[in-house]
Amino acid sequence: MKLARAAHQNLENGSMSIPAAEEIIEEALNELAFSQDPGLVRALRFLAPPGYQAIVELCSENGRSKRRNASADTWSPEEDEVRIYFERIEGDEPAPRLSGARALAPHAIEEDLEDEEPALPADMDARVKELCAALAEAERGGHAFIALKWFRDSFLPRKAFRWNQHPETRQAVLAEAIQRGVVLTSKIANPKTPAYPTTTIRLNRAEAGIPEEAQRFHPIEVQGEPVTAAVDEERGNE
Repeated sequence: MKLARAAHQNLENGSMSIPAAEEIIEEALNELAFSQDPGLVRALRFLAPPGYQAIVELCSENGRSKRRNASADTWSPEEDEVRIYFERIEGDEPAPRLSGARALAPHAIEEDLEDEEPALPADMDARVKELCAALAEAERGGHAFIALKWFRDSFLPRKAFRWNQHPETRQAVLAEAIQRGVVLTSKIANPKTPAYPTTTIRLNRAEAGIPEEAQRFHPIEVQGEPVTAAVDEERGNE
C-alpha cells in the first residue's frame, strides 16, 4: 500500500500530473489480478480480466480527457469521471469473445451471466480500415514510436471520419482493431516514469492488407561523368 499512500500524498500536494495519476491507477488495477480475496472474484472479471492490461483516463464531466500537462488535483470525483478500458497484452492468447469483446473471469464463476453486450456497428469493418489507414499515415511521420494515447486522442480526431469525434467511439474502434490483430500493442520505457512504461501501437500490415511502405528515396540521374571516373582521373594525376 506504499504506492497508494505516496500517490495520496502527491495528490494532496498537487505535485502529481494527470498521466502519473492515470498510471498509478492502472498499476493498482493490474495488481488486482493477483488478489486472493474471495470477495473480489466477481469484480475481477471486469477489473482485471486475464491477458489484458488496464488503461485509465481521467476525464472531465463532458467525457474529454484531462489536459496532459494538468495537475491531478484538477480532477474532481464529484464533477469528473474515470474511464477504464483494456488492451490485450501482446503475445498472450486472445480471450474468447462472447457477444463482443467480453473477457472470461480470472476465477471460475458458476453463475450464468445473462447480460449481453451491444452488437458491433454495421460499418465496423470500414471504421477499422480507416483507423488502419490513419495509423499508416502516422507511421510515415518519422516518429520513433506511436504512443497509443497520442494516436487515439490527438492524431485520430484530426481525420475527417464520421465516427472519430467521440472518445468512446475512437476507443471502441481501436479496441476492435487490436482484437482483430491488425493493430499490435507493446510497451517501451518511459523516462519520466520508469516504473510505468508507455503503451505503443504499430500497424500489422500483413493482417491489415496494407503493403509495406515503398522505398522513399529513389536514385536520380546526374549529368556528367560518373563519380568513380572522376576519382580515377584524380588518382591518375597524383
